[in-house]
Amino acid sequence: MAMHAAAQCPQTAPLVQQALALHQAGRLEEAEQIYQSVIASDPHNFDALHLGGVLKHQQGRSVEGLRLVAAALKAQPGAADALINYGVILEALKRYEEALAAFDEALASRAESASMHYNRGRALAGLGRHADALASYETALELSPGHSGALFNRGIVLAALGRHQEALIDYDAVLASQPRHAPAHNRRGNALIALKRYQEALAAYDAVLVLESNDADALNNRSVALAELGRHQEALQSAERALAVRSDYADAFYNHGNALRGLGRHEEACVSYRAALALEPQRIDALNNFGLALLSLQRLEEALEKFEAALAGGAERVETLHNRANALLRLDRFEEGLAVCDKALTRDPAQPDVLNTRGVILGKLGRHAEALASYDAALAAAARPEIEVNRGTALLNLDRVDEALAIFDALIARQPGNIAALIYRGNACIKDKRFTEALASYEQALAIDPHHPIALTDRGVALSLLDRCEEAVACHDQALLIQPHIVGAHVNRGNAMLKLSRLQEALEAYAEALAREPVNAEANFNAAITRLCMGDYREGWKQYEHRWDTKHFAGHRRNYPQPMWRGEDIAGKIVLLTGEQGSGDVIQFARYAPLVAARGAEVMLVVPRPLKALATTVPGVSLVLTDGDALPAFDLHCPLLSLPLAFDTELETVPANVPYLRPFADRLAAWRPRLPDNGRVRVGVCWAGNPDFGNDRHRSIALECFAGLFGVPGIDFVSLQKDVSPAQAALLEQHGILQLGQQFEDYADTAAVLAMLDLVVAVDTSVAHLAGAMGKVTALLLPFSPDWRWLMHRTDSPWYPTMRLFRQSAIGDWSGPLQKLREELEDLARRKGRAG
Repeated sequence: MAMHAAAQCPQTAPLVQQALALHQAGRLEEAEQIYQSVIASDPHNFDALHLGGVLKHQQGRSVEGLRLVAAALKAQPGAADALINYGVILEALKRYEEALAAFDEALASRAESASMHYNRGRALAGLGRHADALASYETALELSPGHSGALFNRGIVLAALGRHQEALIDYDAVLASQPRHAPAHNRRGNALIALKRYQEALAAYDAVLVLESNDADALNNRSVALAELGRHQEALQSAERALAVRSDYADAFYNHGNALRGLGRHEEACVSYRAALALEPQRIDALNNFGLALLSLQRLEEALEKFEAALAGGAERVETLHNRANALLRLDRFEEGLAVCDKALTRDPAQPDVLNTRGVILGKLGRHAEALASYDAALAAAARPEIEVNRGTALLNLDRVDEALAIFDALIARQPGNIAALIYRGNACIKDKRFTEALASYEQALAIDPHHPIALTDRGVALSLLDRCEEAVACHDQALLIQPHIVGAHVNRGNAMLKLSRLQEALEAYAEALAREPVNAEANFNAAITRLCMGDYREGWKQYEHRWDTKHFAGHRRNYPQPMWRGEDIAGKIVLLTGEQGSGDVIQFARYAPLVAARGAEVMLVVPRPLKALATTVPGVSLVLTDGDALPAFDLHCPLLSLPLAFDTELETVPANVPYLRPFADRLAAWRPRLPDNGRVRVGVCWAGNPDFGNDRHRSIALECFAGLFGVPGIDFVSLQKDVSPAQAALLEQHGILQLGQQFEDYADTAAVLAMLDLVVAVDTSVAHLAGAMGKVTALLLPFSPDWRWLMHRTDSPWYPTMRLFRQSAIGDWSGPLQKLREELEDLARRKGRAG
């Protein structure tokens, strides 16, 4: 500040000079008394008012000082020194606009004053006008190249402008002449942090602490550098030292929270963030990181509130928008999360984190092609392994398995320890039915981290698919010991229990999953089929409606504008019944069409094309359609497998009025000459289903194994198998089996041949359903864990009164049921022979 006296009244001038000398010597109280005595005798004395105001400011009594300097300026308007000091005091009081006005007024007469330009720069910096402040500091330095204040403050505004490397040069220049300049060391550390030179920043803060061991700012900033270096415990201790010095230090509470969050102590971090916000309620970074800690604690709604408060409190930062999108993602509010991502990308279109999260959300919405494009954009912005993994998962969801595997293999080649890539490689192998290879990938991940819960539960999935179900259960149990809240592990455990036919335990596992995530589609659907398998039709049919939420069934849902029929009065209405799954399901549940007609409705039926002709024999059906046919007008629709719910079907009320499908006379006439007419037992056989069906390897039987039945004498076996390989045809020929199935054009042909057989032996396929629907005597071979419709432990079926069930007693072991069936076939042939 400028301190010298102007020539004034001869009587008071010596007193003012005396006071000024005391003032400059630091004897402020004595100087103050003289200034006050002069003002008392001469109230308009410029020097006493001016210098007395400067003194009060130096004593920390800036408001009183401002009044005195203002009075001096009234006594001598335009006095440059007084204007400068007036501006200095205003700047200290954060009245920056007024301070700037005072400096600008002084500029006319003090344009060559480096201090004036320096102080003007401080006012401009206080107003956030950093570029203008920079110009003022540079003018000050042109006038006085060694002006340490201008150098130091120029560094501050350069940092504010993001020019940290230049700021560092200024701080170094200050320290070259003043090595003990603690604020310069501190600011130098801040610039180094901005430049990600954290070790050097730490050394800068330590230099401050050598000069002043309890410098709260240096201790606080030191905690930032330590946290960035991953030294979170030391960062915590440094923040605690800062708070011990200054208990109301909001920034130190914030960094204390960050250190705790880095240590995984999220509850304690929340306490620190709360303390920071008590001091600075609108602090955006504290709100943001408070939200992150809450996310880690699974307190999703609270986390979302914090992110929204941060966004409401200031500019919509991309980081906070991204965090809000993540919270919405984890709350399954996918459309909202997508909208937030898109908003963030309007601010920074090449933000890789946002693009990556956007891809995840699009994947959750089933929009996998768009997800892939979002990952591609993220990788163009930043080639990061986690984004590559997500890109691979998008390709998996698009059934581009080979491309996904190529991504995972390339990542693993570069980073053998990339657990996520190993896990997803295993998932790709499972999708490609390479179960042993999948198991090896999961085990490689577990060799790196034996306690990785996702790798453990996915290993369990692979073991289950390899029919090592007891080991699978143990894997899922281990995963859940580590992280009990993993919904997928509960579901996978239930699936393994289901394969072991431990249905009550399966149901309990699904209940655990649903307690954590009530909308989980797989848990709901698998719980439904477990209930149905247990014979709990009342609850099972209700829960079975969740099938439409699963990825598989969602693609088969028919979205008609007409309402779905749920059991209400339909007299006089036209009801469209639609097939939704395989041909076997359509055959089984077409039995409900006559019941719908009996309610007074006109019934139309949509079936797969091979069933179209035969379905016209279902009683009560006025019109049969197939996909691609134009639909006539109708009032209501209902998927076939929702009819049991509409009719409140229980085990005791299963409609089993067979036959409800019948052969056509012309088809019978066409096929009759091709069957043997020698009085022997005619047995139709079907040993395999559609290989694309997910559980086909358990329900189908290798022909070499099934062929053990063909040695029973006195029986004419007829192959009903539609798809037969050359090797299988040769084996059938070797056993003298009549091969008719390859010649069937549609199910009307199958029905005609079935009608002329004495017995049908089949695995769980549409042929078995057709035989049962026609009332034919049928032997059904079932795996250890059967489809839900066959219930458990029964040898009969409430759905097909003429059907007997032959069940495996162990997973994959057909020897027992085939041996029992062979014995019964031998007995049947003997009885037929005696009758003949």
